[in-house]
Amino acid sequence: MSASRYGDGMSLPVDVTQTVTTFLTAVDRSAPGLVEGLYLCGSLGFGEYVAGHSDVDFVAVLAERPGRAALDALAAAHASVRAEHPRPFLDGLHAVRADLARSPDECPDLPCTRNGEYREAGRFGVDPVTWHELARHSVPVRGPRLTEADVWTDDAALRAYSRRNLAEYWSGTAAAIAADPRAAAGPFAAEWCVLGVSRLHHLLATGALTTKSGAGRYALTAFEAHWHPIITEALALREGSPSSYGEDTARRGADTVAFTAMAVEAGLALPVP
Repeated sequence: MSASRYGDGMSLPVDVTQTVTTFLTAVDRSAPGLVEGLYLCGSLGFGEYVAGHSDVDFVAVLAERPGRAALDALAAAHASVRAEHPRPFLDGLHAVRADLARSPDECPDLPCTRNGEYREAGRFGVDPVTWHELARHSVPVRGPRLTEADVWTDDAALRAYSRRNLAEYWSGTAAAIAADPRAAAGPFAAEWCVLGVSRLHHLLATGALTTKSGAGRYALTAFEAHWHPIITEALALREGSPSSYGEDTARRGADTVAFTAMAVEAGLALPVP
């Protein structure tokens, strides 16, 4: 592994270093030269990794499109990671350089992992968000730093993808939690929904990517004060601070449902540049 620093010169968290070292050691042993580059995205790219909450999001750049032996080597390497470091999840995809130079819509299915589970062919992470994070916010663990000269970017396509995500996934999620008060009252719903939908609102409003925590801080400035308790709660849950709702989980659930529905509607109402 060639790099162990991220953000503004900060060291990678120990669990992240252990996870990526295990993966690279295993894959290099069985398929030397296959993985030419390894880049960390997501919260790590913004220097906001939250232990116990963040995953290790990655893009691996392969020397060539993997055949049977290479696919088996990738599977074995991810199995080693799961066995030795079950959390945080090592989630991402394995691409060749030509894949990254064009729109993800033109990319074939790729070997990928989601929640630590490896698949030989899938589309997890094959989307404009990953490509833009890779070009603008990724941390090189192996290989040279990537830029927009190496990776396809298109701000209009990023916004369009985010708007579809809001209209489809998040509208459906808002309806689902409204129909299930018990699930809505749980801590996962508050963190996932409040920060997730705020992150898309941030992108549509500003054109910039951010983390879940960054989205929460943005939401405190973008939405009216009566929404601040549930936003603050979502940030506290993500960052390990005490809940301000205490045992009143029903109120937290009701606030999560209301905020999610409001923020979806507000995001979709933002003007298209």
